[in-house]
Amino acid sequence: MVVGRSRSWARDWAVAGTAGALVAAVVELVGVLRDGPVHSVRFLGTLDTGVTVLDLDLRADTLSATVAVAVALVAACVQIYSSAYLDGEGTPEAPTRYRPYAATVSMFTAAMMVVVHADDLLLLVIGWEVMGLSSYLLVGHHSERPAARAAAVKAFLVTRVGDLGVMLALVVLLTGAGTTSVSGLVELAERGELGGGTVTLAALLLLAGVAGKSAQFPLHTWLPDAMEGPSPVSALIHAATMVAAGVYLVARLLPVFLAAEVALRVAACIAAVTMLGAALAAVAQDDFKRLLAYSTISQVAYMLAGVAVATDAAGAGPGVFHLLSHATWKAMLFLIAGCLAHLVGGSTLMADYSGLRRARPWLAGLLGVGLASLAGIPPLGGFWSKEAVLSAAEHAALHGGGWTAWTVLVAGLVTSLLTGLYAGRAWAVIAGGDPDLGIARTDRDPHPDTGGHGHHLPAAMSVPLVLLAIPSVLVGLVLLDPPEVLAEVEISPVTALIGTLLSLAGIGWALNAPRRGFLDVADALPERQRAFLRDGYRLDDVQDALVVRPVRRLAARVAAADRDVVDGAVRGTVVLTRWGGVRLRRAQTGLATGYLVWVFAGAALVGLAGVVLS
Repeated sequence: MVVGRSRSWARDWAVAGTAGALVAAVVELVGVLRDGPVHSVRFLGTLDTGVTVLDLDLRADTLSATVAVAVALVAACVQIYSSAYLDGEGTPEAPTRYRPYAATVSMFTAAMMVVVHADDLLLLVIGWEVMGLSSYLLVGHHSERPAARAAAVKAFLVTRVGDLGVMLALVVLLTGAGTTSVSGLVELAERGELGGGTVTLAALLLLAGVAGKSAQFPLHTWLPDAMEGPSPVSALIHAATMVAAGVYLVARLLPVFLAAEVALRVAACIAAVTMLGAALAAVAQDDFKRLLAYSTISQVAYMLAGVAVATDAAGAGPGVFHLLSHATWKAMLFLIAGCLAHLVGGSTLMADYSGLRRARPWLAGLLGVGLASLAGIPPLGGFWSKEAVLSAAEHAALHGGGWTAWTVLVAGLVTSLLTGLYAGRAWAVIAGGDPDLGIARTDRDPHPDTGGHGHHLPAAMSVPLVLLAIPSVLVGLVLLDPPEVLAEVEISPVTALIGTLLSLAGIGWALNAPRRGFLDVADALPERQRAFLRDGYRLDDVQDALVVRPVRRLAARVAAADRDVVDGAVRGTVVLTRWGGVRLRRAQTGLATGYLVWVFAGAALVGLAGVVLS
């Protein structure tokens, strides 16, 4: 309403809004570090449910403030980047629709900020659901494409399955604990006053929501298809915000989960299976954005694992640290993917980007920083955060964490090898090769998102990459003087050495593939197995067989019952009334003698009935 139909005003308001949010988040972090946490800020007042009064308040502490800075930084970079990525008005067949896009990104960012700062689960769920709606709109931004529409619907429905668990958890906590206040629940859990059945059931239900929002097995299948959305959307949703929201929820309610040991064990198992399975699927991807999608699923599993092996002393620091680190370099990688697609006319296949190192060395350098951080190569940010998670798993395994801690540790180390393998493969395919056959080809059409401009990168797309590369390199320095939420993060030298050597082995394996006669390391896989991995283990087919088709058959039967029984009854009433009217109309002859006959006959029947009944 304020910006009307002006594209420039929409851009200025969107960029200014997210930049202002970044400044406010930094000020908040400085204030919290200096003066301590702010436990309660009145936001939407109170809500009387009849059972209890809910205080819909906000809170600020080192956890919320650090995550808010990461969210605002990525959102600001995405808004700047998008102003050039969605340049112009597009074509009638593929309009850019920048104004509603920018507004939706701003709404999404605001919703994530509500999730981060909410001190009541009801308020958190409000932000949680607005994020889901915004994600649906952004993934389906190119609604003229059937694949984008299908991906948006799939993401919306799959995450709704998990959201149902969060809604039920609210009911369980409200009836069992009498409150949905985050601070109140944490205090009750720390005092041991939450009932065992209540806290376990609530934690497991919340974990279902985490699996949906954070794309963890078995509710992860929506994320690879969500790559149909614009690349900056992927940078925002799939790096720093929505997929991290589930892990943030567990970190915020960690004392509640610690009181429900079975829930943390389930979370650890989910994380171990997800990180391994997604990393193996990423090895077989030919589409760069889908590779990054499976990488995100795997890396979020690292975050969840870091929280799942937490103890009262260590806290959620390792998982949160990986969340913060991942936000910067994964957002940069998604934005680089958008740049590459921009340069080659929209293709997302890695083979079409070959020769990047010779054609655009500066962009290849940033790609190398992102992929090296992803693989956990020192001294980049990904190394410190990944090894913090593995070190936490090692500590838990050696100090009574049981088989789940060992499972997380082994899965994390094997995933280090696989991550190095697919990161090295991406570098070999994209940076190597002949640029005239890849990135430097000039016979392509410009990127449809750019309104006819292509084959060059404007400053608005280049500068955000540099802004994100800086923390990607330097984030490890935060451990020199860590905030409270990261105070207990430790790096085990032995585990760090093993993890790094495994990552380097994976990279070396990928880079050495041409010497073994393969174009890239994935060619060593038999085609059938490669297709199986590329299709994500065909879990979509499994879900289709177990859920989608039965639901559709049930819906068809319900529709048939509605049509034949309910509507049939209505139609039958009409027919019966019409038939009765026709029969009664025959008695309406208009002759008084005929009416008298009916009167006398009726009187005789009444009299006869009276005699019989008496």
